[in-house]
Order: sequence, then C-alpha cells, then structure tokens
Amino acid sequence: MPQHLPEHQFDTAQICPLCQGANQCAMTLGAEISHCWCTKQTFPKLTQLLSGDLAVGLSTGDAAGLSADKLAQLLSLPATACICETCLSRIKRVLDTSEDKNSPSGLGDGLGYEVK
Repeated sequence: MPQHLPEHQFDTAQICPLCQGANQCAMTLGAEISHCWCTKQTFPKLTQLLSGDLAVGLSTGDAAGLSADKLAQLLSLPATACICETCLSRIKRVLDTSEDKNSPSGLGDGLGYEVK
C-alpha cells in the first residue's frame, strides 16, 4: 500500500502575500540575506506602487491575478513576509509599460512605430 508523504507546512514568512506562492526568501530558509534573490534586484519606489497606473495594470493583461486592491491593502500594513520574484517582475513590467506610455520623450509616427 503506498504511503502518503506529509504535506510541507510553510511558515507565513515564506509565503508571498500577493500570489500565495513560496517567496524563496533566503533568510526564512536559514541563509544569510546576502544570498537572497532580492539583493540582486531593484525595487520600485513607494510612490510608483501607489500610482493609479499600477492599479490598472495589475487588474488586466499578463499581470492579471495580482489584485491592485490587495497590493494597496498590503502597503498599508506592516510587512510580515516578502513578495516573490515573480510578483516583483510583474509589478516592474506593469510600471515599465505605464512609464513608456506616459513618456513625453516618445514620438509616435501614426503607423505604430515609436521614435525616442
């Protein structure tokens, strides 16, 4: 008769508060912060996170599933866990898209091409 493996229980600090996946934080896994993925990343400024463009971008497109309401709620509370690298990438992608769209340095030629 096959034996069932026990389900691994994650500590709250190991769960990304946005997607509920594993955040892979080195410190929660017993390693030094210098070994964490987050030390090799740049994070958006709080003002960017609170922007309306991010809220719109998170509710549509390839970032769908990341709730803008959930992000706003989390930003208003003390941090209890790190976000994961995937959620950070999605947030940065949404912010990059909204900055490109609002950039005064871009000039469209009307044919779908943009000159910068």
